[in-house]
Amino acid sequence: MFKNINQFISCLIFFSCSLNIAQELNALVLDSLNQNPIPFASIYFKSGEGVISNEEGRFRLSFDPQKTPIDSLFISCMGYETLGIQLKEAQDSVYYLSPKTIALNSIILSNKEIDVDQLLDQIKENIPEKYELGFTRKKLFFRETGTTEFKALDVKIKKSSIEEFNQVFWDSTLQKIPRKNEWFQEFSGLLYGNSSEENQKLELYKALDLEDKKTSAVFENIEQVFDTILKENIKTSSYFKVRSGIIGGKIESDEFSNSEKDTLSQEEKDYIRKENFLSWKKRTVSNLLKNIFEDEELNFKVIKKSSRYTFKLTDFTYFGDTPVYVLQFEPDGKADFVGKIYVDADQMTLIRLEYKNIQNLREFSMLGVSFALDLQELIIQFKKLSDNKYSLEYFEFTTGFNGGFERPLVITEKNKVVKGRNKQNQLKMDLNVKNRQYQKLQLVVFETIPITKEDFETYKETPSVLPVNLTEYDPNFWEGYSIIEPNKAIKAFKVIK
Repeated sequence: MFKNINQFISCLIFFSCSLNIAQELNALVLDSLNQNPIPFASIYFKSGEGVISNEEGRFRLSFDPQKTPIDSLFISCMGYETLGIQLKEAQDSVYYLSPKTIALNSIILSNKEIDVDQLLDQIKENIPEKYELGFTRKKLFFRETGTTEFKALDVKIKKSSIEEFNQVFWDSTLQKIPRKNEWFQEFSGLLYGNSSEENQKLELYKALDLEDKKTSAVFENIEQVFDTILKENIKTSSYFKVRSGIIGGKIESDEFSNSEKDTLSQEEKDYIRKENFLSWKKRTVSNLLKNIFEDEELNFKVIKKSSRYTFKLTDFTYFGDTPVYVLQFEPDGKADFVGKIYVDADQMTLIRLEYKNIQNLREFSMLGVSFALDLQELIIQFKKLSDNKYSLEYFEFTTGFNGGFERPLVITEKNKVVKGRNKQNQLKMDLNVKNRQYQKLQLVVFETIPITKEDFETYKETPSVLPVNLTEYDPNFWEGYSIIEPNKAIKAFKVIK
C-alpha cells in the first residue's frame, strides 16, 4: 500500500523510466594501519543524507542512482582523513581510512596554554546558536537489543487453600519458563518536532520484532492458566492482601483477572494496537532525546556538573575539516563516569561524548530485596548541518542491572461482601528470584530538515504500523531502507525449533 500520493506518483515516474531501481552499498570501514574496524563512521552524500557504521565498522547505504548520478560519497570519522568516492565507482567492498592525528604540542593556538575550565564554560554557552533546537523532520532508525537471564527462579509452597496452586503446579510451571530470553526490536520512520518533549510526532514506516515465539507463548499460556484458576476460585467482589514480611499492599481482584466482556471488533482491536505501538515508540524516542537538551542547555551530568570531574586536554585532531579538541575526564571524588568529549575547536561546540560508569550507580539490598544498576554507557555524536549548526546523528545508551527477591510472600483473598469469615483463600510461599537484565538502545538520524511550526502542527499522526514478528534474522527485511547495519549477534539470531 502507498503511504501517500507522493509515493504513488514517484512509482509511476519510476516505472515510466528505464526501470532502474534503488541500489544498496554494503561495505566495511577499516583503519588503514592496523586493519581494525572503525565504528560510528559517517557515510554521507553532499546533500547531508547518509548512514553510520555499526560497532563492527559495517554499513548499508540505500541510494537512487537516478537522483545522484554524479554525486560523491564521503566517509568520515574522528581522527581520520575523509575519504571521497565517486558514486559510480562505489561497490560492496572494504574502505580504508588513514589516521589524521596532529600532536597537541605542535599546535600553536595562542601565547598561553589552553585553559580547560574556560573551554568547558564556552561549550555550555549559546546552545541555541550551536545546535538545531527548532522544529525539524528527522529521518531515523531505532533498534533495541535486550537480554533477560534468570540466575534463580524457585518457589516453595508453605500453604495453599486453592488446590490447583500446589507445589507440583509451581514446579512444572517454573520448568517451562526459559532461563534466558533475547529480543531485538527495530523501526524506521520520521520524527517531527523540536527539542521539547511535548512537541514530538512520529510517522512509522516499518517495524520489526525478532523474538522466540515459543518463549512468549509460554508466558501467555501461564497467564491463561492463572487467569482460569483465579476465575474459578475467587469472587469478583474480592480484594487481595499481599504481604512479604513487613511489606504489604492491597490489590483489587480485577487486577489479577479481567472479566469484562470483549465487545470490540477485530478492526477496532488492530487500531488500538497500532495506536499503542505508535505511542510506545514515540515515548521511547522522546525519553532519549530529552536527555540531550533541557531549557536550551546541554543536559549531560558530566557537563552540567563538570566540577565533579577532572578534565584533561589529551589530543587535537580533525573530524573532516573541523579541528577538534579531545578531552578525557575521570571522577574527582564520588562521581560515576570516565570518558571523553570532543569539541569543535572553532565553534567551541560539543560534537561527541562517550562515557561508562566505574561503580554501581544505584544499589539496594534490604530484607531479601536487592537491586544493583552496575552498567551504564553512552555514546552520542552530532553532525554539522548546512547552516553550520549541529544536529543529532547517533545516540547509543546501554544499561545493565541485577535484581533479586528472596523472602516469604503471602497472598490473601478477602471479601467484605461475604458474611462470616472475611478471609476466603490464602497462598503462602518462599520466593527466590534473581535475574540479570541488559538493554541497548540505538538511535540513528540519517537526515535532519528544518520545518516551520505550522508544518509541525499540520502533520497528523496516523497509527498504521504494527511490528512484523520474525523468529530468524532476514537480511532482506530492510531492503531499500536506511538502517544501522546489524551486528553479528542479530544476524545469527534464530529460534531453535
